[in-house]
Order: sequence, then structure tokens, then C-alpha cells
Amino acid sequence: MKKTLLLPLLLAASAFAADESPDDVKIRESIPLGGDFKPEPKVGAFVAVGHGARIIVSKDDGKTWKQVFFAAPGADHGPWATKAVGYTSGVFAVPVGWGAATIYLASDDAVNWRHLTKGTAKLPEGKGDLRVMPGTWGIAGGKGTFVGSGYMTFTATSDFGQSFDTFGMWGKFKDDPRGKLSTHHVGTVYCGDASGRFLALGDNRVDSGAKFGNLFASDDLGKTWRWLAPKGLEASAGRGTLLCNGQVLTMTDKEAENAWTSTDGGETWTGPHPTGTKRATMSLVGKEFWLSGMLSRASADGKTWRDLPAAIPEGNVTASDTGTLVCVNNKRSNILRSTDGGKSWQEVFTFEMAKVSGGAQGLRAVAWGLVRP
Repeated sequence: MKKTLLLPLLLAASAFAADESPDDVKIRESIPLGGDFKPEPKVGAFVAVGHGARIIVSKDDGKTWKQVFFAAPGADHGPWATKAVGYTSGVFAVPVGWGAATIYLASDDAVNWRHLTKGTAKLPEGKGDLRVMPGTWGIAGGKGTFVGSGYMTFTATSDFGQSFDTFGMWGKFKDDPRGKLSTHHVGTVYCGDASGRFLALGDNRVDSGAKFGNLFASDDLGKTWRWLAPKGLEASAGRGTLLCNGQVLTMTDKEAENAWTSTDGGETWTGPHPTGTKRATMSLVGKEFWLSGMLSRASADGKTWRDLPAAIPEGNVTASDTGTLVCVNNKRSNILRSTDGGKSWQEVFTFEMAKVSGGAQGLRAVAWGLVRP
């Protein structure tokens, strides 16, 4: 997508964060509005993202790639921090911005990107700028709904940006016997069509309480949320990664040395289950949980783990419907591809990392889905 400045710079109407410049606002306002997507999930696409709102796409099963969007250099904090990508029902969405104004970019063909919002939803964080969403750490898609989470606010849209629901947790759980809720870095996962539940895991920012963090559940597509009091996580040493394969939720500790599993949407858990590795990155590859590191392992149920080929690179891995694997890493400036289950890999794309301090400039996430031709 060629970015041209389509809208004038309206400083008086824009919401400024302390670390965004007039140029950042100008870029945000130049991106076309959305809300009129026409999903037609027919052609497979990989979408990889990194800081700067960098979006790199392949629509030929990972053979060739093209950078289709880049806004401006960014780091872990700022208006162009980019950490996640979500997919549902023919549309990809990418939250951009952390600790500064946040926007959601979206596409129904993986090539042309614009704001997810139609520009009519008045959200408090925008302070007059209808493009600005609540701060978002992660995003999940399911049943035609995108749910974003980050600080103390959940954001959801079930009509691809025509309208949004928000749920602020301030004061919502004031009668909970655990006391005041304080959370951060909240990431959301979709538990599958069987339950339709969205589950979220956030840090615990107080001295007391669960070491694993805080779990929240929504059974109405992100409109309302419950603060769960799960059983079976007492032995968890600290928050790690949470993923779901549609039947089983698996959460690792920070070192990925142990895993816990749930089959009832996060209400009860079993574990710890030793993974046989540590300091690895967990990804969902098909229906399996993969831990990619110095010693890579995989599991379908989060309890029993098997060795993966030694050639598996460290990083985030995903698969297409043909079984082609793609791997990215926030410390690497390339994309790797495998067609033999991870036994061998080829470099299929490289890019020049931006020279920015405050965050690795490689690719942070990758996803696969069906889009318009």
C-alpha cells in the first residue's frame, strides 16, 4: 500500500501522547478509515509484523514476501510499537502503539491496510480522535470478533470496526475478597468455537495474590468480563505464555520449563507438566503447542512433550493449511520457511532493521489465514 497524506493535519482535534510528534499524528490521520471490509476468505496469507507498524505479507504459501506497510521507526513504547496480529473470518488486525496513542490496522486482502474503525466510535482514549483505541498489548480473533487488551480496558468489535464495545476494569471488582485489582500487559486468546470464550492473562502488579498473574474470561464476545479465581495454578512460579488449540489451554511459566493445562476455559488447571526444555518461545502450530529454542519440543495436550527437529529456529512459528512453516524472531531481520516439518529451513525474506533504541527491531508475530484474492 502506498501511503499518501489523505487528510489534513488537524492539531486541535488530535489526541497527543507525551512521546508522539506532530508527524506521528499526521501519519495516523493519513491512513484511510475502515468499517466497510468485505471478507472473502479464499486465498491463504501469512502476515508478519514488527515495530514501526511493519507489515510483511506472503500470499503464495510463504515462497515470496512483500513489505506492504511501514509507518515510522518505533520501539517497545511509543505510537508505532507493534507486537501482535490477530485473524478471524477473512480479516487480519494489527494493534499499533503502546504507552502512546493506539490504533488498529486491518485488511481483508492482507495487502491494503487501513484503520479497523469506521471512525464513528467515540472511545475515551481518543479524546476527540476517533481513530484512537484503548492501549493494547495483544489481540485475538474468533467468531468474527476481534478482542484487544492491554491495560485495564478490553476492546471488542464484532462487525469489523463499525462499532466497538469497551469494558473498563476500574471498580468493576471492588467487592472481590482478593482486594483491589492491579494488572498490566494483558494478552487475550480465543478458546475456540465450541465454547466461544475469550480468555485473557495479565500481570499481577501487587505484592499479594496469584504468582501466575490474573485471568479474565468473557463469554459474550468481549462485551463483559469476569475476574477468574482458577484452581490448580498455585504452583505456578510466574506468568509466561498462554495459548489455546481450540480444546486445550496451555500456559507455560516464564522460562517455559513447565506447563499447566485447562480444558474448561481456564476455570481449573492441571500441572506443572515438565516440558523438557526452557528459555523457549511457545507458538501454536496447527493444533500443537511448539516450544522453539535450544531444545525444541511439541505437545498436543500440554502434558506430554516430544522432541522437534534440531533445526527448528528460535522464534514464533506458524503453519499454513498445507503444512508450510514460517518462523520469525524479534532479534532477526529475516523470515524463515520450512516445507518438511522443520527439518530444514530457507531464508525467504530479509529487511533492514530500523536503528532505534528501546526494543529489538525484528518481527514480533506471524499469523496465517484466508483472505480475499
